[in-house]
Amino acid sequence: MRNVFIDPAGSRPDYPWAINHSDEEEFGKKRNIEQGATTANNGFVKQQSDDSPLIIRVNGSILTQAQFEEMKAWWKLCESQTIYFRDFAGDEYEVIISEFLPTRHKTIRNPRDFANAPYWFWRYKMSMEVIRIRAGTWEGVTP
Repeated sequence: MRNVFIDPAGSRPDYPWAINHSDEEEFGKKRNIEQGATTANNGFVKQQSDDSPLIIRVNGSILTQAQFEEMKAWWKLCESQTIYFRDFAGDEYEVIISEFLPTRHKTIRNPRDFANAPYWFWRYKMSMEVIRIRAGTWEGVTP
């Protein structure tokens, strides 16, 4: 299966990624607990605050100018709305793309898009903050 961006507002057609991400960074929840000393000097008081947000961090390669333009367009769309991200395993999240960090790399020849990107390709890092879990592994957890 392909990763897919879906526009819940319907202004853009679904975008199945040309190339899925190659790896993911850690993906989970972190509980924030602070410790403070008591005035009686008899130990610490623990205070739990809200959990950290659920962030999807992926890395990968873009081999065509068309895919690069699509990724930029979805990044831009997240200025004004959330989108849905469905990964290759079928997990689906409502997200905001908070980071899209492409780096252009030189290559001898790019056979995937010689017409538009003949001597380069991109590697990227992308972060998506989860607003709502729609389906999958983390279903039932507050993002």
